[in-house]
Amino acid sequence: MGSPMDGFSYSSGKLQSGAKGVADSSDLLHKPRAEFAANAAQTDSCFGLVPKGSEELARNYRAFYESAVEWVGIYGGNVANAGLKLGQVRINYDAADRPGR
Repeated sequence: MGSPMDGFSYSSGKLQSGAKGVADSSDLLHKPRAEFAANAAQTDSCFGLVPKGSEELARNYRAFYESAVEWVGIYGGNVANAGLKLGQVRINYDAADRPGR
């Protein structure tokens, strides 16, 4: 742990736990994303959750649907990566705090 004399300290265990919590929280997005992707997808008679209307409305819905599925997927990946980065920060702090170990 960092020396109190240098004004900085950290808890390796808390950083490790936080990193795991952040990374694991990305899993919470998988099920709703998969359910939305399956239930809101366009079919021949409707687009997503709305009865089929004009082609313009269908194009707009398709763009919304594809964007939503993609955005949630990217967001989940970013959250998982944030957890990995926090884990690497812990490793770096531990290495700096205990040189030669």
